[in-house]
Amino acid sequence: MATTIDPLLYSVQLPLAQSTPRSRTSVSRTSVSARPSVSARTFQRRRRTVAALLVFGVASFVITSGAFASNPGATESVAPRSVVAKSGDTLWDIARTVVPQGDISDLVSELVRMNGSRIEPGQVIRIP
Repeated sequence: MATTIDPLLYSVQLPLAQSTPRSRTSVSRTSVSARPSVSARTFQRRRRTVAALLVFGVASFVITSGAFASNPGATESVAPRSVVAKSGDTLWDIARTVVPQGDISDLVSELVRMNGSRIEPGQVIRIP
């Protein structure tokens, strides 16, 4: 009857090559001191994993934080530099669309100076 040995339960340790007792002790010291223990290797692997996850998280935050546009406020809106006049438009109406609040008399004076006092539909009105 043949016996089988479970390799998970028994480990086979091979003897080191022995040339002299002096070299054997230096080899064993070198191999023990140069190779970190199992727990040290585990902690190194965990630190590398955590560092990689942190780098990935920071990189994804930086990339996605600029991807969303903010709502432009009243100060961020850019006035158009020209407007095409429609039928029934006046310089006062165009000035009010450019400056929704406040005094527009100075803007109307500037529009008259740049475009003339009479506008027609389809005319490109330059805005200062």
